[in-house]
Amino acid sequence: MLFDVFESMANGIDIALGVQAARQHGTFARAQALALGADDALIKRRLRQARWERVAPGVYRLPGVPRSFVQRVWIAYLATGPLATVSFETAGAFSDFSGYPERDVVLTVPHGGHARIPGAFVHQISDVLPHHVTLRHGLRCTTPERTAVDLASITGYARLLTVVDDARARHRLSLAGTGEVLADVARRGKPGVRRMARVLDALGPGTVPPMSQLERRLHALVERAGLPPLVRQLPLPGRQMVRGCADGGWPDAKMLVEVDGRTWHTRIADLKRDTDRDAETGRAGWLTRRLLYERVTGDPEGVAELLRETREVRLAQLGAPAQPA
Repeated sequence: MLFDVFESMANGIDIALGVQAARQHGTFARAQALALGADDALIKRRLRQARWERVAPGVYRLPGVPRSFVQRVWIAYLATGPLATVSFETAGAFSDFSGYPERDVVLTVPHGGHARIPGAFVHQISDVLPHHVTLRHGLRCTTPERTAVDLASITGYARLLTVVDDARARHRLSLAGTGEVLADVARRGKPGVRRMARVLDALGPGTVPPMSQLERRLHALVERAGLPPLVRQLPLPGRQMVRGCADGGWPDAKMLVEVDGRTWHTRIADLKRDTDRDAETGRAGWLTRRLLYERVTGDPEGVAELLRETREVRLAQLGAPAQPA
């Protein structure tokens, strides 16, 4: 009778794992089995009975489930651990980028966060931000825009230009979004940054509006959104007497707003200068929000919402009352 009770419990675990595996293309991790009530004895018994197959360290597959590329990715993903993100060539295949077939299994983890996984390549990169990640086939996967920036580090200019142009034409990614990701990760020495900058310049609008026109758009955007007007040409704060003025700012929120109308090549070349300026104003307690002209001209509503949310957060941090619109 006791055996019947244990077998009934085991069958219940089998059912729960079947549901879990169905969402993961027939695979599951040892940790998931343990969380559902399995123990080492049950795992060994199911393997001996050929009801489960061990396909990687700590990863199992249900027999009879059709093999597929996505299943291979799931196996590597589960074996790598909870910090893994599908990226590079695999994310290119998931995003339907031209020239990236369902072949290579590539993942990214933060530095120091992985073991070797048979049949997969694991990058160690620590600048994958939360908004660079989406879900594909139930897996954490880099967005198309982040994927394109990553691929720039391993792809020649001519091929990268073709891939990004084709993805843009088929609405798989946006150039503005790709530029924002590039701005997030750009630093001296990071592979692919200058190459992607060249691609964005080549595929961009061709003519960048004059700064005076961009500044007028910024102030008109703020006015239409019902936000308090920006102080124009606000002198840059800083203990080191930072030269220049910001395009606009809200002193009550200690927030500067800059519209970046430079070509991408120039932006990357000026990276250190911008970083130093932002660091100096930051030491004085001010936040700088840099807006790409591609976003200001292409998504004014999104920019307005970003400014509204950032301003509200800054006021809350400073304990200052919001200025009525």
